[in-house]
Amino acid sequence: MSDDLEAGDRVEIKWKGSTFSGTYISRDSRITVVKLQSGYNLSLDNSSISSIQLLSKHVPKGPLKEGPAGKGKPVFILGTGGTIASYVDYETGAVKPARTSQEMLYAQPDLAKIAAIDAEIVMNILSEDMQKGDWLRIAKKIYDKISQGEGVTITHGTDTLSFTSSAISFLIENPKAPVVFTASQRSPDRPSSDAFLNLKGAVKVAQSDVGQVCVVMHSSISDDELSIHSGVRLRKMHSSRRDAFKSINSEPIGTVDKNLEIHWRNYERINSRPMKIYENISERVGLVYFYPGMNEELLHKFADTNDGLIIAGTGLGHVTNRFVPLVKEYVSQDKIIGITTQCLFGSVNLDVYSTGRNLLEAGVIPLHDMLPEVAYTKLSFLLGNFDLDETKRLMTTNIRGEISDRRTE
Repeated sequence: MSDDLEAGDRVEIKWKGSTFSGTYISRDSRITVVKLQSGYNLSLDNSSISSIQLLSKHVPKGPLKEGPAGKGKPVFILGTGGTIASYVDYETGAVKPARTSQEMLYAQPDLAKIAAIDAEIVMNILSEDMQKGDWLRIAKKIYDKISQGEGVTITHGTDTLSFTSSAISFLIENPKAPVVFTASQRSPDRPSSDAFLNLKGAVKVAQSDVGQVCVVMHSSISDDELSIHSGVRLRKMHSSRRDAFKSINSEPIGTVDKNLEIHWRNYERINSRPMKIYENISERVGLVYFYPGMNEELLHKFADTNDGLIIAGTGLGHVTNRFVPLVKEYVSQDKIIGITTQCLFGSVNLDVYSTGRNLLEAGVIPLHDMLPEVAYTKLSFLLGNFDLDETKRLMTTNIRGEISDRRTE
């Protein structure tokens, strides 16, 4: 009987002498899950279930329509996956990926009060499965929409969000409408989910005059404020907290309060300079974190297989002196080797200690206070679109706000 069940079916289960009626959700080799009338999910171990009786089959609703829905300034929601791009189907109890604007509004009906929402799910993957080609695909979709003056909100998984937001920052120059990423740490079926406020805040920011790629996430564990981060300045700093994302070496460019009012600080407005999209990115760039005892063979492997390498060094930007001859060798082969700091806060300074000076003499490029992942996406972008000399020049030039004007060490 249980093999024929589908999510949403009404069932009666006898378990350890007790009888439970509810909505069937799922079953694996160990556990059967049903949603009780109270709304709680009940997980029952299969070994103690004596019978499962089908009471009635689930009759699904008709297909939800495509196209814009809601009122207000239009915002296009671009789904790439992650926890936030899901909604709770209260008929079946299942958490499903949203596929249309109507499903997005089914999940968050308050969005219809904020904007005219249209949506497209271009991919539905875990953020750790994101590839560089996916960044190009996302950039093209964003560019097509903002070329029409329509703000875009991109839903994304949290784990590699800072990689994607920085990549899009470099790939789209002078965006002519807001480009706003958001995500959630907790699933929308959890009472503590941050998905709802994050998405509403991101949609609100996508209606503003911000002319740079940004990310909207919780400022604290409470639902009282959201931070608006620069797309090239943020880092996920906690594995599970709702306020996991922090701006590094800079302040957030603004905040959104609980009433969805935006309070800007230092941000870039949409300007009159021509917008441009870059459609190439180098696959031959690596990122490696130096650690005590790291051997030369590993550095050889990274450098041999790439045209550019970002090293996250210790402290002010150091690696063992054993690596200095290797750096010099690869730089002589026209490979670019840049160095950042694992400390995140503060800046690289290779003039203080002899190790740093030796690295400078070998040809390493110090990357100031750029985050390692931002340096990685920037070098991938530059090597995909510029020659070697221009890439070297632009790596130490602040082109999207990724380098501070003042040193902080």
